[in-house]
Order: sequence, then structure tokens, then C-alpha cells
Amino acid sequence: MTDNPEVLIIGGGPVGLSAALALGRADITCLVLERRAEFSRYPKANGVHARTMEIFREWGVAEPVKALTAGMPNEVTIAWMTRLTGIELGELVLGADEEAARVFDGQSPEQMSTVGQHMFEPVLAEVAAGLDSVTIELGCEVVELTAAADSVTATYTDQAGARHSVVAQYVIGADGIRSVARRTLGIGEHGEASLGTAINVQFDADLDAVLGGRRSPIIWIINADTQGAFIRDSPTRWRYNFEIPPGADVGAVTQDRCEREVADAIGAVVPFTIHHIWSWGHDQAVTDKWREGRVFLAGDAAHHFPPHGGFGMNSGIQDAHNLVWKLIARLRWGAGDGLLESYEAERLPVAEFNGDKMMENTRQMEKTGFLTQDKSLLSAIETDAGEPVRRAIAEGIPAQRDQLASHGQQFGYQYVSGAVVPDGTEPLVSGVAEYRPTARPGARAPHSWVALDGERISTIDVYDGGFVLFTGPDNAGWVRAADQVRAELAVPVKVLGLGTDLVPVEESTGRLLGRYGLEPDGALLVRPDGFVGFRSAGRAGDEHGALSGALSQVLDLAGRRVK
Repeated sequence: MTDNPEVLIIGGGPVGLSAALALGRADITCLVLERRAEFSRYPKANGVHARTMEIFREWGVAEPVKALTAGMPNEVTIAWMTRLTGIELGELVLGADEEAARVFDGQSPEQMSTVGQHMFEPVLAEVAAGLDSVTIELGCEVVELTAAADSVTATYTDQAGARHSVVAQYVIGADGIRSVARRTLGIGEHGEASLGTAINVQFDADLDAVLGGRRSPIIWIINADTQGAFIRDSPTRWRYNFEIPPGADVGAVTQDRCEREVADAIGAVVPFTIHHIWSWGHDQAVTDKWREGRVFLAGDAAHHFPPHGGFGMNSGIQDAHNLVWKLIARLRWGAGDGLLESYEAERLPVAEFNGDKMMENTRQMEKTGFLTQDKSLLSAIETDAGEPVRRAIAEGIPAQRDQLASHGQQFGYQYVSGAVVPDGTEPLVSGVAEYRPTARPGARAPHSWVALDGERISTIDVYDGGFVLFTGPDNAGWVRAADQVRAELAVPVKVLGLGTDLVPVEESTGRLLGRYGLEPDGALLVRPDGFVGFRSAGRAGDEHGALSGALSQVLDLAGRRVK
């Protein structure tokens, strides 16, 4: 173990491990201290969004993660029934036709995976731990942080109870809802009160006979006895979660109660074995500050949402992706502190939007009978007299679509910060479901299928930890500018011509340039996180000055002496 890592990461969940993996790929020394003695065997977050899969693709772990669900249904569907043996109430299906699949393929090289956190967390840990500059220690709980002008000292206990200290240049607090880092720094939160508490029951059972061929990974159950959802983790391992009202005593929920809820939801005598019971709240909160000096908060330490839409863990991994390249730039490229300030400016608004939308999705669930305060409305749902109730639920199911169809929310947000150079154009606004690709500065650079040296790749496959300058075919001035800037600033900048180095395989060069808002002599600077930092639609006149100025702003290099 190193006593003086450049970065200390508190928390070895998916967010902390993602940060460690990304730092390790850049040979930044980092130490991960995880409170648990082993990685979780029980499911928490379920489903990795397409945007997060893109990040995994960049890190080389997308294929191992997808392999974890081999043989499992990966349909992005949600079904509603009175019981597994009962009446079908309706279904939502995402990407059910070839046209939808074509649209998604044009938006991203990756699609959502239904893999659970407990399945892919060990993959991240194994890859991160295999990097020379990364150390992961389990059973270590941080109890105190002490900040100095140029470092942070963390005091922690190991599995034997012995106290240790470690000094790091920066700290990432990725230690969950009850974050020690956040509490130590005295950072408050703002958000909404809980709509209730979900009780999660993990069990083993062979439900194929009662499923009747249904392959939905999530099946909502609505009847007078229980309202909840089945989530499939493996062919015979399931979760059932049901709700208790706000303020109800979680400790009063016994195993007998959980067994009864599961049996009522199945609707037939099927043997099952419960392995684990846990809870979480339907609430939403975002921290007031994401940074205090050299300590940064990420993931559930910075925000937590209800699960309906799946943006909790996914937002956290994207927090890490945003923060880590900035720490690398600060530690290796001499970036200014203003770049680190842009972390909160960029990620906090995204978290607030995601949190608000997840709460809205949760409230929309009331239309399907979930979270219904008056349970008497469901008393006749399984009888002829319950047909109006069933019809009302069926009519409410389309309102749940934002839980599945969220490409606009995943890909369409745009950053406004000092790490983005505005170009004066108006933003192209996406909806929750509809993603409208744009290469306006602050947006995720659009994906397109291209050929590089004869190999079919996505444009996002060229990201390698540094900056990428996409240019039009007439790029001699930009190539010279990049050569000069690399020598002067010692910042990695790779130049790729659209239509020359990267040849479009499904569209014309003109259309590809249009996708990026470029003329044949224009250029687009993509940051290491895949977001556009600067765009010159056409020839800049002084390409060197334009590129050097853009990098100086993005990296906050004001006052830096040129080599």
C-alpha cells in the first residue's frame, strides 16, 4: 500500500472503482479504501445505461460486462400483472421494431445492459487492481479527514481495528448516501422528502412455469395484497420489492411478512428461498457543494434518487468520468484550479435534473396502482368488477415510458462552465426520450460509424485519454496548429480528419461534417470525456491562436509560461 497516493478514493463501489480504473489508466497513483470486507453479493442498482456502457467501452470493460448477462434476456421491457399467475395489465417495450433499433444504433455504439451492480462491480475491481498504480484495500473505514493547503490526511481503521493515516493530494468521496467525506466536511443537501421505503427481498426460485415464456426483466405486480416488482438477476435468482409508507418502521418488516408478500405476488405455490432483505427510500437529494478544497464528492455521496429510470449509479459513474480527466489534467498537464471548479458547475445541474425526473417518474407510478394510498381501490382488481381499475392502469402504463426511453436524458444534456468555449450558437434541446445530437460546445460529441485504416469503428473509439481535434478534410492549418500546441503546452492533442482519416461508412462526408457543424476547413475539439470543448465551424484565420486559446480556457492555463 502506498502511504502517499496522488488520489485517495473513499468507497469501492462502482463509482469509486470507476474513478480508480480511469486514474490507473493514466498512471496516477491512487488508493481505494472500501469499508466492506468483500464486494456486494446482493443486487443494488440494476441496469447500465447506454451512455455508461460507452464509458465502459472506452475503458475496455464493456465486453466483459456484457458477457455477464449471456443467456439472460436483455429485453428492455417492463410488464404489469395482477400476479405472475394472474391477469396481464400491460407492457412497455423499448426498441421493439427495426426502425427503433436503427435509430439507437445511430445514436451510440452501445445499448443498455440489464446487468446488476453486484455482477459487474468485481469486473471493475479486477481490472482496476491489475493496474500498477492502483491499490484497493477492503475492510478499511475512513473516520476522519484533515485538510492542509497542499494535501489531505485521512485517518482510517482496518479490519483488525488498527488506526492508520494516509496523505493524498486529492480525495474523492464516493462512499455512498451516508458519506463520511460529506459529513466530515459539513456539506448539506437539498431535495424532496421520501415518498416511502422499498423493501427488497432476494430469493431463489424456478418461476419458469408461472412465467409462461415472459422474458421481461421487470414485472410489476398490482393486487389488493401486495404492490411491487419482480426483478430477474439470473435464471433462478430474483428480487421482489414492495413499498411501505413514509414513516413506517422498517424494523417491523419481518421475514414472515416478506415471505407472504412474495407468495402473494407469485399467486401459486412455488417453493422459494430468501437470501437477503434490505431497504432504500424513495427520496431525492443533491449536495449543496461538490467540492471542499481538495476533496470532491461523487455518486451517492453527492446525490441520490429513486430508482425509476435508473440514473443513480449511472450518474455516479459519469461523475467519476467527468472528474478524473480534470484531476489528470491538473496533476500531469499543469491545468489550473479553475478546471477542477468546473466539476461542480457541470455535474450538479445534471444531478438536479435527473433527481427531479426520477421523482416525477416515481409519482407517475401511482397511475399503475403503485404507491396508491387508498388500497381499497385495488380490492376488486382480479374480478369482473375490477375491469375499470385494470383499464385505468393500462391507460397509465404509457406514462411510464420515460423510465425506459431516456436517450435524450442520457445523451442530450449540455455543460456550461469555464471548461467549455461557447461558439454563439443556440442549443439544440433534447427531450427525455428524444435525443437530438449536436456538436455545440458543451454537448457530448455525436457518435458516427466510420472506417479508420479499414476497420469499422465508432467515432468515440478514438478517445484515448487526451484531446481529439476532429477537422474537415481541408485541415493543413489545424494540423500545424496542433503540432505547435503540443510542443508549447505539453498537452496531448490528436488530429483526425473527417472524410480522410475517418471515412464515414453509413453517410457521406458532407453529412458527417454537418453532424458536427463543420465546414471542410473547420475543427472541433473534443475533451477527454467525449464532450465538445471548442468548435470553429470554418477556417479560423489563425488556427494556432484559436486552438491554443481554446485549450488555455478549457484547462485554465491563464498565466502559465509557455515552454
